Amino acid sequence: MSSKRVLYSLLFLLALWQHSFAQEVATQIAVGHANHLDTYLSPEKYRGVEIRFISEVLKTKVMFQHEGDMSFTHNRAKNADEISGHYDFTFAMMHKWSWYDDKLTLRVGGMADFWLGFAYNTRNTNNPAQGYASLAIGPQIMASYKLSAIMKQPERKFLKFLSTITVNYQMRMPWLGLMFSPNYGQSYYEIFSRGNYDHNIVFTSLATFQMRQQISFDIPLKNRTSLRIGYISDIRQAKPNNLKQHQYYNAATIGVVIKK
Repeated sequence: MSSKRVLYSLLFLLALWQHSFAQEVATQIAVGHANHLDTYLSPEKYRGVEIRFISEVLKTKVMFQHEGDMSFTHNRAKNADEISGHYDFTFAMMHKWSWYDDKLTLRVGGMADFWLGFAYNTRNTNNPAQGYASLAIGPQIMASYKLSAIMKQPERKFLKFLSTITVNYQMRMPWLGLMFSPNYGQSYYEIFSRGNYDHNIVFTSLATFQMRQQISFDIPLKNRTSLRIGYISDIRQAKPNNLKQHQYYNAATIGVVIKK
């Protein structure tokens, strides 16, 4: 069996395994504003639009989350564009507390985050592209609150509708990890064709602040299905080998949640 078939089989089995124990499966699309900087490519900040697909599987104490995105940005003079894409996989294990007959829940624990991506600058000739890869660990927090906990048998239709909504909050912070980066002035030809290693695996820590937050509202539809709308703020930044990088993202989200 070829290596590709083995990989596809493993991914398929992983997907089945995740969904087999899933308590909640959420699928969302996010569209928002991106602000990127990578001084390996350009000293300029690039701003534009980013589209993100999010798939989340949640059990009582375990969460898997997949994110894929594409962004299309340009510099201030609008004479250069940048195209970038990323894949983010997060696995978290958390302890769960619940109150008011499970209407208020809190999960706190640790997570591992694997991030892979690229950026391509249309203006550059010597260094037109940059690759990204990082693995980090840190804390994860998830909380949910059903508004029915504070609305006891409301009479008005609008208040009855509000009482069915669940408010969710999610936060994670990569604290410690490793990331790939070329050194200052080093080309990818030197790294991969000539095999010249120059501190290309860099240690990351709390010295560079990173945080992803999401607040969302689940509106029940039918058959254990809810409409989820919300907002995401994602801050990623690093300074490997004296090269500054950041990816700031703010977006509105919409999706569907299915509870088993």
